[in-house]
Amino acid sequence: MAIRKWLIKIPGGREVVSWKIWLVAFAALLITVSTEGSALAEKLSFRWAILADSTEGMRPLDFTGSPIVFSGTALQLYIEHLNNCHVYLYLLDSSSRLTPIYPPQKGYYDYGFPRGPRLVPPGDQSFTFVPPAGMETMLLLASVDRLFQLEELTETFNQNPDQVGQQDLLLQEIEDLLKKEGSRAQAAEGLEKVIVKYTAAEGIKEKRFKAIKVKSSDFYGRKLLIDHR
Repeated sequence: MAIRKWLIKIPGGREVVSWKIWLVAFAALLITVSTEGSALAEKLSFRWAILADSTEGMRPLDFTGSPIVFSGTALQLYIEHLNNCHVYLYLLDSSSRLTPIYPPQKGYYDYGFPRGPRLVPPGDQSFTFVPPAGMETMLLLASVDRLFQLEELTETFNQNPDQVGQQDLLLQEIEDLLKKEGSRAQAAEGLEKVIVKYTAAEGIKEKRFKAIKVKSSDFYGRKLLIDHR
């Protein structure tokens, strides 16, 4: 960046260089850039975790690698929108069968965005992986812009789940979206303690754990591998 010097006349006809005006202008520029950059970085924000039963109760799986989960282990998903972003989650199981998981129904984003934490399934319910053992792949995507093509392919697949061609089309769309993300995803992540309160037969209960908080400008995607044994 070129720096412009400001010349000021002083009594006696001499000119001196003054940096004061430039410094004030430069400081204002830095504040503007910083503010705009911060706003841009936080356009997409949500939290997620995949919880698994353990001796300490339901604890989040660690995806710095491929966590090991045994058949029959109770699992539960946590998703919480922190602003108006569109979150999508799919499971490609060890039998290579694709299952859309979130959002839970057609037109979920037609009338705004969910507020508060979402447990899938809700409350104290859970799901499990069943044999055969192998790699279970969670495909997680989030976007500031609504992914209409992805939603349309998902709805068509849900109507024809046994048609291999429909699964291939949907899976290809997911893979294409994930390729756009590259290696940026994990850089957008941070750990955050959360308390999730929910209603159970015994009354109000809560879960405490650390979730992944995502902050990104426009898109986020992760392929989460779980070693099912």
